[in-house]
Amino acid sequence: MRSVNKLDVKLGRPVVAQDRPLLSGMSLTMAWVENVRLAARTLWANRLRSLLTMLGLIIGIGSVILVIALGVGAQQFVRAQFEGLGTNVVAIFDGGPRTRGQQPLTVADVEALRTQVSAVKQAVPLAYGNARVVRGSHDAQTQLAGAPASLIQTLKITFLKGRYFTAQEIDGRARVVILGEGTSKKLFEFDDPIGQTVLVNDQVLTVVGVTKSSFFGTWVDLDRGILVPLPLALENFVPSNSPLGQRIGAAILEAKPEANVDAVTFEAKNLLRQRHQVTDQEDFTLGNIQEQIDIFNNIALGVTIVLGLTAAISLVVSGIGIMNIMLVSVTERTKEIGLRKALGASEGVILTQFVIEAVLISMVGGIIGVALGGGLALAIAQVAPLKPIVTLWSVLLAVGVAAGTGLFFGVFPARQAARLDPIVALRSD
Repeated sequence: MRSVNKLDVKLGRPVVAQDRPLLSGMSLTMAWVENVRLAARTLWANRLRSLLTMLGLIIGIGSVILVIALGVGAQQFVRAQFEGLGTNVVAIFDGGPRTRGQQPLTVADVEALRTQVSAVKQAVPLAYGNARVVRGSHDAQTQLAGAPASLIQTLKITFLKGRYFTAQEIDGRARVVILGEGTSKKLFEFDDPIGQTVLVNDQVLTVVGVTKSSFFGTWVDLDRGILVPLPLALENFVPSNSPLGQRIGAAILEAKPEANVDAVTFEAKNLLRQRHQVTDQEDFTLGNIQEQIDIFNNIALGVTIVLGLTAAISLVVSGIGIMNIMLVSVTERTKEIGLRKALGASEGVILTQFVIEAVLISMVGGIIGVALGGGLALAIAQVAPLKPIVTLWSVLLAVGVAAGTGLFFGVFPARQAARLDPIVALRSD
């Protein structure tokens, strides 16, 4: 077996090892460890240049980690917000693509849905209108929603102050109102609104509660809107008379725990088509929470992919930088390469050494980038309602991309080094 010749030099100069046949797994492992050690020493000797070379990779990997974390966090945030409304809920809105012979959604329709669709646990009618709410010198234009007692049982409404309507207040047409969080701040600023009166379309109502704003005010605006008892809304605030009964704006169906929401959606649609004598396009709009979740998830995924690809452009730029630096390194170390080849190093050994250096520099940059992206995600999570989530697969992907970048862009300079003629290399200045 050929012995190993090493040229030990002072700091800042390369250390060269002679190649030897590798006959065992242990020898192969030791050779790889030696190659990594030599690559690390070479990069450390030129640490400022190495750090500048890593900079683009650090920024690119950090950006990819952060963007993916924001995308995953956005999906979780959307799901949590919708689940706060209930995932077993189907919503039906008055109006649809049909323009002729439109039949309005009525209280009678909601009652039919409650009694004739076996999988429906609760059916909640909602009446919508616009209102001007005045308190002293403050006023606000808001959405008014007339709601029954069953709304609080179907949707998970959180109160900052006060309470929901009692059954007696709703049945008795009590002149009470619940303000959304934004409307309450606009009208009362820092005062406590509970028990105070406001003018709603010039009618005096007493505030009994303030709802906490929800990210998705899809059915009732819990931020800038107001709630009043449904009978009061139909009689005083919302035009509701129609030849077919009291007209409403929407209905919320709560499915039974064991029921399939898609099945409820299908049965409700067929029943309303029969009642409204629809043969082509519906005069109502129907959807469920899961459909909304899927739509927002797809949007979040699309935005994440676009932003991720944009951030990945910097990885290509950093890869080109790695290739340039490695080509410079080949030029600077021409004599070293010539000496190693003269001592018996094969082209494969030279190629491996330079590829390891390129991969090492990209791996170190990738690890720093992962730490940077993860740190920024944690910082954002401390101050924003949307919590970025760093996943294991995104970290593994980032590290893999970093290693692949070094491998891909390091092969060409390594091949240039491996093909140098040792005699020409030793004669170079």
